[in-house]
Amino acid sequence: MSRKINVARNDGLLAQLMAPERPLLPFKTVVIVAHPGDETLACGALLPRFPDICIVHVTDGAPHTVTAAREHGFHHWADYALVRRKELERAAAVGGLRAPVLKTLGLPERSAALRLAILTRALLGFIAGAELVLTHAFEGADPDHDAIAFAVAAARSRMRGRAPVVVDMPLYRRQDTGDGAVRLRLTHDERVRKARMLAEFASQQEMLMAFGVRDECYRIAPEQDFTHPPDEVRYDSVERGITGGQFAQLARAARGELGLDSVPA
Repeated sequence: MSRKINVARNDGLLAQLMAPERPLLPFKTVVIVAHPGDETLACGALLPRFPDICIVHVTDGAPHTVTAAREHGFHHWADYALVRRKELERAAAVGGLRAPVLKTLGLPERSAALRLAILTRALLGFIAGAELVLTHAFEGADPDHDAIAFAVAAARSRMRGRAPVVVDMPLYRRQDTGDGAVRLRLTHDERVRKARMLAEFASQQEMLMAFGVRDECYRIAPEQDFTHPPDEVRYDSVERGITGGQFAQLARAARGELGLDSVPA
């Protein structure tokens, strides 16, 4: 069923994703996101079109602290993480996805940037053999998102032989469809289904309301220099446990540990 993607000429891939007739997309696909719910926000309308898909969540969606658990009405962070997993499974079912396609590395929320080299090695195992990877854009909005963008790019650069096409999904700068980005304009049925999927994330409704059920943006992931922060780093002004400058330092250290210093960023 798989249809090979020509990595050297992938300009037609985005056109296939945007096709108005909404055909199935028979690529071996891995979606790699930070938190439960990110997959629905970023590509919820696209997910049902992939018959061969694996969705990897790097974190369990819960900071592993008593304070964070209590802020969300739980006695222990594990209870909060379990609720987020159950929400994810219900949302996936609405989208026609079975629980076995949902994988997790189980890291604490807001910790991915502290484990860049380890994360890279772990994700390499998931993307090996894939034809298409959908993941976060490097946009300075959330350090977990940026960490995954780094790790996917680093893992791909370490692959020998055929590497997958990486498509990133801007969430915070999605209204700007320049820089090679394209917009998937959702049909009425897609909007209804996506709204139902998002509604399953009851613990995240305040955050989700800020996004709403929007069209989705995709672009072939550009080469990035992760050792320098983006022009705007939102987590410099919102407490996320790390700054853009600190992320850049961690990226430099991880590149050295992974032996990527001689490879363009």
